Amino acid sequence: MKKNKFLAFTLTIVLAFTTVFFSCKKEEKIAPIISVTPSALHIYASAGDLITFGVSISTTEKLSKVIIASQVDNETPVQLLDSAISTKGTSFNYYYRIPASIAGKSVVISFQATDENGLSNTNYKRIYVTAATASQAIVLTETAGHLMYSNTSVNHDAYNLETNSGEFSLTADTASRDIQDYSGTNTTLSKEWRSPAGGKFVLYNGYDYANATDSTAISAYTTGVKYSVLYNLAVGDIIITKLGSVSTNKYAVIRITDIVDVAGKDNDYYEFKIKK
Repeated sequence: MKKNKFLAFTLTIVLAFTTVFFSCKKEEKIAPIISVTPSALHIYASAGDLITFGVSISTTEKLSKVIIASQVDNETPVQLLDSAISTKGTSFNYYYRIPASIAGKSVVISFQATDENGLSNTNYKRIYVTAATASQAIVLTETAGHLMYSNTSVNHDAYNLETNSGEFSLTADTASRDIQDYSGTNTTLSKEWRSPAGGKFVLYNGYDYANATDSTAISAYTTGVKYSVLYNLAVGDIIITKLGSVSTNKYAVIRITDIVDVAGKDNDYYEFKIKK
């Protein structure tokens, strides 16, 4: 009799535990599952190619939104799609045209899905973009005779590489000053450049300036050591910079042709050529 009571009590405990266990399992929330084709994690393509991504999202709850974004090497992400969806799962094609500006780089495409409970998941694909061939490369156009004066002079001490024009640091907006001299209070030219606009510099005197193209400039900048400040500049120096004053990918190649440092400060200047 006692044995039967113990068995009944044991069965009751097991049934109660099983009920609680399966109730908890039933209440467990599952984040959206995202499948993307092509199935390969790494994709190899060329600038201008159109890639079709097949996106399939399965969920146990209704979706709230789907976001697709791209992020080029060492750059901030760019949102490509932000769509509100209220169905349980979805399938669609997304077409991505590879910009010419990212030739020779890689870009990560992210696919994020969020359900109505706030649970989200993300899938990624990385596209490696081949560099432009010599026949596809665009020869850069050169302009000469550009002057930028000492920071202590009465002349323009900064330069806008987008407009090829001098700027005065005391009055010009920061974004328009791609390069600027920093001579401080000295009457001697500092031979020091910075970029208030936020650009970086690659000093590359071995660069083939005479045959400069968009692809060689981008490649040299991408692989070179980037500096926020350039010191001890000299005649003949070749500087490659990505313009900090514009949101798009624009590059300029600068070759210093003369540095004049005479008595006083108002007639101290750099003369340079620009290819872009």
